[in-house]
Amino acid sequence: MGRYKCAYNCENNGDPDVKFFKFPMYNPRKLKKWLVNMKWKDWTPSRFSVLCINHFEEQYIDRTGKFVKLREDAVPTIFASSDEIHKIQTSCQSERMQDKPHSTEASQMTPFESPTNHPTTDGRNIQNKEISQTEEEPAGNKEPKKPDKWRIIVDEGLMKIESFPYFFHGDYCLSQGIQWAPDDNFSTECNNLENVIEVKEPWQWLGLDVRGPLPQTLNGHKYILTLTDYYSKWVEAVPMQSCLPPHVAKHIIDIITHFGYPLRVLSRLPHDIVQKINKELKDKLRITIALVVYHRQTGTADLVTQRLIDRIVSDLIEEHAADWDVYLPAKVFTLCFEEHSKTKERPFSVLCCRGLEPIHSPRGLDYTYSRIKESAFVVR
Repeated sequence: MGRYKCAYNCENNGDPDVKFFKFPMYNPRKLKKWLVNMKWKDWTPSRFSVLCINHFEEQYIDRTGKFVKLREDAVPTIFASSDEIHKIQTSCQSERMQDKPHSTEASQMTPFESPTNHPTTDGRNIQNKEISQTEEEPAGNKEPKKPDKWRIIVDEGLMKIESFPYFFHGDYCLSQGIQWAPDDNFSTECNNLENVIEVKEPWQWLGLDVRGPLPQTLNGHKYILTLTDYYSKWVEAVPMQSCLPPHVAKHIIDIITHFGYPLRVLSRLPHDIVQKINKELKDKLRITIALVVYHRQTGTADLVTQRLIDRIVSDLIEEHAADWDVYLPAKVFTLCFEEHSKTKERPFSVLCCRGLEPIHSPRGLDYTYSRIKESAFVVR
């Protein structure tokens, strides 16, 4: 549990014998109650942030099943006083500089260092698993509950990269004064500009994610594939019956046929899955380049749009569990035609109203596949 962090002044940070629960990212109302009780200003949890069981009263803990889990109405209520939190907040950064010189060598790496710089045991045995976005899997003999739980399929190897910005900005216990790439002013402060890739135009760099399994619809769909244009914030979302590489490749080809070739597509899917997707794309498109690039920054280059997509998925499975795939196009259409909170422009206007012609052949790059993986992306 070393990658997870608990609340300030909690003695159970990283204790493997203590039960931890993830934040209810799928339920905005419930998440707001958690954050209000924590009394911490200007902080937003990530999918990797957790609280330990000792922050919940016994009435909120369900111990009847195979796994210890939280009840549906569970809200953390046991925290340090606001005065204690304030003292810890003001001294947190200086204390961490004294306490962590030898215990977290990975945190001293630059944000550009490749995950392959870690011991080979961290990166060689990556398994094709899904990272849960819920507190715990329900026991097999339990009755099915309201369909409000799903996952983003990512590579577990990414979870072990402590220098990854998500593990510093996203955890409640760490100082928010630490600056890690990608920040808005990153490109002007970074000394190693060769390892920076700036997204300058629409449909240059895309982010690929697969969400699921969701409640199976009458049409047999259980997953959602999303392709996000980092510049325009345009989102393509497609329901899928399976998340196997041939199915993912087919939908990527359909989108390319309509919008043209991007420079490359970043993905946090397991590395072996990315390789199989590229093989399918090469065979069907008759290209020689690896169009999809395994990259750890896929989920953090555009956090705002990621959260909007997550909210759409959660709303769909809550309101239309049996036919969410029918309503998905309208939801995405609305998202692409509303003003984006970061760019203050509509994704449709940026992508489709500026006379851009689709590019019908793969575009070459001045840097290699490995260099793309090790670079940090800066998005407007």
